[in-house]
Amino acid sequence: MKKVLFLIVPLILIASLNAQTNNKIASGLTTGIPTISVTIGGDFMVTGTFPALISERADAFVTRMFNQAKENMLAKITDPYQIEQLEKKIAEYPFRDITLRRSSGEVLKLDLLKFRLTGDFKDNPYLRNDDVLIFPQYDPKTDFFVISGAVNDPNTYQFSPGDKLSDALLLAQGINKAYENVKQAKIYRLSYNGEKMKTIEVNLSDDVPLERGDRIVVLAQDNEKKNFFVDVIGEVNMPGKIPITKDKTTIRQVLKQCDWFKDDADLSKAELIRSTNAFKSLIFSDQIERLRMLRMSTLIDEDTTYFNVDEMLRLMRGNGLVDFDKVQAGDSLESSFIVRDGDVIYIPPKVDLVYIFGQINSPGYAKYVKGEDYNYYIQQAGGLGETASNDIYLIKGKSRAWYNVDDLDKKNISIAPGDFIWVSKKTPRTFWYEVARASQLAAVITAIATIAVLYFQYRKL
Repeated sequence: MKKVLFLIVPLILIASLNAQTNNKIASGLTTGIPTISVTIGGDFMVTGTFPALISERADAFVTRMFNQAKENMLAKITDPYQIEQLEKKIAEYPFRDITLRRSSGEVLKLDLLKFRLTGDFKDNPYLRNDDVLIFPQYDPKTDFFVISGAVNDPNTYQFSPGDKLSDALLLAQGINKAYENVKQAKIYRLSYNGEKMKTIEVNLSDDVPLERGDRIVVLAQDNEKKNFFVDVIGEVNMPGKIPITKDKTTIRQVLKQCDWFKDDADLSKAELIRSTNAFKSLIFSDQIERLRMLRMSTLIDEDTTYFNVDEMLRLMRGNGLVDFDKVQAGDSLESSFIVRDGDVIYIPPKVDLVYIFGQINSPGYAKYVKGEDYNYYIQQAGGLGETASNDIYLIKGKSRAWYNVDDLDKKNISIAPGDFIWVSKKTPRTFWYEVARASQLAAVITAIATIAVLYFQYRKL
């Protein structure tokens, strides 16, 4: 079916294309513009003789025929797969090394891609009556060269006999001006059987001839003049995106550009959130990183679950451990912390509140009062609800560390502004809950009894 498609569609297309073209040229006759006949041959979407205006150049004529042919071919197909295959085929037609034969015997070589880049009309002459445009046979798998590196348009291009290094640079739209001292290139050339490769180092000024299949790399040191910045938000005098250098700017230098902190900045809860851009690449994914971290671990299932939570937080928000009070004071160690592109520095305002939630009557913020214990804040929130359990936790504002309130005095931990108090819910003691508990207990007792019987039987042997 696919082969039949490429045989039948061009035949239908030629008749349709001739009719459309004749209609367009007929409009030229009404204005008195003479027409000529131009023949297309070789490896092109349509072949045959077509009318053209005497004022048309080769590129305008070929472009018109190409677009009309493409439109007609795609209009006659509805199957998505066939459309996809046809578009790939259309994209492979050559626009270089075109032969123009005139009735006078003159033969010209045209390169329409070069004309579109340079505007040089020697590659795009006016057409004459009985001109013949012959397109070369072109196989993208073999008739190509590749150019990459410090050029404006690194890509794969159609090879044309006689191509030199300068032609490749021209099609790649020249040297990228972002790079300095670009003078050399390497040409990688495979042997005929593809098993050996020759590396040819050349100066760009040498303008060496190319061969089919050459892969050219225009050499230049990587340009690191990029938009490196740190985003500073919160309670600083001049927040925003602060320009930095690559791996040389310290956190103190960034904060100095921000004119330091406002009076209500809470440095105890300030954070440097490490950019995760370095992890988001074609060779990295969160899942792969977790698998690599766990590959040689000896964690049990329960510990693995906890580790995955911590690992996800690490990948999503890898904080830098910075004491901002010491940075402001000029501590040499803290001040020398190097920031990276995309880092975020967050300086929160002081919050003289404690948040109480969970199984209480009126969850919300309560004013912080120095020295008061958790009972005070629970009463401020309307007291415990009917479903409250005896498990009450203090969650620290910055670290999010959890502490049972019964252990606060033992661990010398006090409630601070920005902390959270959470009251857990009492587990309902339904009939089926008690049955399940009894079943579990019976299973344990049975197991112990079985072990004991086996033990005594063993002693008797």
